[in-house]
Amino acid sequence: MVALSAYRARLDGLLADLAAEHRVPGAACGVLVGDEVEIATTGVVNVVTGVPVTPATLFQIGSITKLYTASLVQQAAAAGVVSLDEPVRAQLQEFMVADPGATIEITPRHLLTHTSGIEGDHLLDTGWNPDALQRYMATLAALGQIHATDETYSFCNTGYAVAGRLLEVATGEHFDRVLRRRLTRPLGCRSTLTLPQHALLHSVAVGHVQTPETEPVRQSRWVLTRSNGPMGGVMAPPGELLAFARLHLARGRAADGTDLLAPADVEAMQHPHVESHVPGEEQALGWTVRRWGDEVCLAQDADTFGQRAFLRVVSARNLALCVMTNSPTGGALGQQLVERLAADLAETTAGEAAPATAHRDGDRKDFRLARHHARQDEAGQFAPDARPMGDDLGVEQESLHLVLAPAAAKAVGVQRRDGAGIARPRFAQDRLGPPQQAPDEVAQHGDQAAHCRGSRAPSCGRASGARK
Repeated sequence: MVALSAYRARLDGLLADLAAEHRVPGAACGVLVGDEVEIATTGVVNVVTGVPVTPATLFQIGSITKLYTASLVQQAAAAGVVSLDEPVRAQLQEFMVADPGATIEITPRHLLTHTSGIEGDHLLDTGWNPDALQRYMATLAALGQIHATDETYSFCNTGYAVAGRLLEVATGEHFDRVLRRRLTRPLGCRSTLTLPQHALLHSVAVGHVQTPETEPVRQSRWVLTRSNGPMGGVMAPPGELLAFARLHLARGRAADGTDLLAPADVEAMQHPHVESHVPGEEQALGWTVRRWGDEVCLAQDADTFGQRAFLRVVSARNLALCVMTNSPTGGALGQQLVERLAADLAETTAGEAAPATAHRDGDRKDFRLARHHARQDEAGQFAPDARPMGDDLGVEQESLHLVLAPAAAKAVGVQRRDGAGIARPRFAQDRLGPPQQAPDEVAQHGDQAAHCRGSRAPSCGRASGARK
């Protein structure tokens, strides 16, 4: 493997060249090998202001947030205040969906592995007060199933919002504080945030509207909502995202020696539970499991309005890398950069999806698929509905339907293993009530925005597509 310190010049060059090729306004790339970290940046956070991207710039990390939420749920399960395999309804009385059977069958494990079957893109703005997730839960009662629970995989943002609310009830704190107090601050990640009023104090990348043929235009408004928090609301600089990745490389131990997850729980998060609809890809507890040659690669992609991000972790190489961009065209940048970094640093092929071209030739159009859905048609077949991203993300509104017979969907059980003798951190005190507020906790304010029930919020779905 190339020494990371000697690789910095090439990293800078790769990022700058790909950003220019795809006309991405701003991007950052971080690489961690062992204890070494290198971060490259290019471009601007905002085409209107022209402020440059720096290693401290916060990007939206979209569905990479789900890994944080899954880690918190695993912490809570280790402490005994949440059970992965007991029904959510038994632990969260307010949980109810339209199907009575699903209401009593769905477990936190189903939520974290995208196998609950509930409608996945129930994205509503329920306001900016601390009760946003509680209000969100009240909107689920009419939500239908797109397949039976534990029958197959369908990417589900909704399930992670439910998991976030479960954490709130288990700890007595709102999700944003649970994240800070129990994960990001113990990791030393004080710039990893979820709320825009906190982000105001930092350099923050804003999303842009752009197609491969057009110049980037800044998004007209802040599009993340508080109810999106557990599914895709985190903002972070590249170095802090790598600090989170290091936690999983280090078997749950933070850089200062604090055990935030037991080694057995870190391992359990990496065990595949079900095959996804992408060939060669499996879903674990939060992590997507892929292959880099003969080695396992833990992955998650992120897709918010106007931003794209990628995280890859290869435990066998003690390697992690992230790519963060503030334009839809950053999807192609990220895929190509990950492929080149895999070749350089791991001497293998990552097998990332080929970048999309909106108009490759004449009438033919290629689309990078934004999310996986599955619906049952009148003939009883499951039809994963891979929906391309809309006009505001730079691709024409179309739909593409792939039919998959139910027998083709395989589900593999996963058994949780406890780590004997491992101290259970953080959540053990929850049985006695929530911890005292830290002196430096930023106070939460009351009505910072009107409640906008029923208005559509942006997708926090993972970008995905066909592999080479």
